[in-house]
Amino acid sequence: MKPARILIADDHILIAEMWSALLSSKEKYQVVDKVNTCQQLKEAVQRLHPDIVLLDIVLSDGSSLDILAELKKVSPGTKFLAVSAHTDLATVKKSFGAGVDGYFTKTSTLDELDEAMHMVLEGNSYQCKEVRDLFTDADADIQDKKSGDVNKALLTRKEKQVAYLVYEGLSAKDIAQKLGVSFKTVEVHRHHIYQKLGIQKASKLIWYVKENLHLFSDVNV
Repeated sequence: MKPARILIADDHILIAEMWSALLSSKEKYQVVDKVNTCQQLKEAVQRLHPDIVLLDIVLSDGSSLDILAELKKVSPGTKFLAVSAHTDLATVKKSFGAGVDGYFTKTSTLDELDEAMHMVLEGNSYQCKEVRDLFTDADADIQDKKSGDVNKALLTRKEKQVAYLVYEGLSAKDIAQKLGVSFKTVEVHRHHIYQKLGIQKASKLIWYVKENLHLFSDVNV
């Protein structure tokens, strides 16, 4: 059986090299190229017609989602697995709307990556556990809104965990360690929390949690 031919698109060279080394160590995968810009991605897909592209959403010269339709026309047999640090529902929905075949967050496990690659190459859609949790949270939020508890629907489960830990006085570094995620992921969550609540300072977030502790009764940290 021929190995799956993989193109890696990531604007962080070190990360691309790590993906390449990891996947190249498995006989079932063959990394055919690494790129870090949308322009390089277009040229590589047209030239190589890979079986699958590990697709970072934000590349050095723009969003890969903006050219995804073009890439799929150039190489209709290629599968596109988004591999991103973004863990918000809006970005996930936008990615699937643009045409990705799967979504894998950079805080997921290596076992999940292997599962994602297999599923996508078999023609299936894939969502990693973190993304599945997002949709579960969103469904729960819809039910909350229907019951009239609008404020509770503002934050996802992970955002509520981050907000509560900020209230408890933990730094972003400490929150990342406690939740087993990266510092960058915590910062992304906090940015989304601030946007949803219409605030700009940690002190405002602490006040919000203090005044609405009943909304955080299900937080498990």
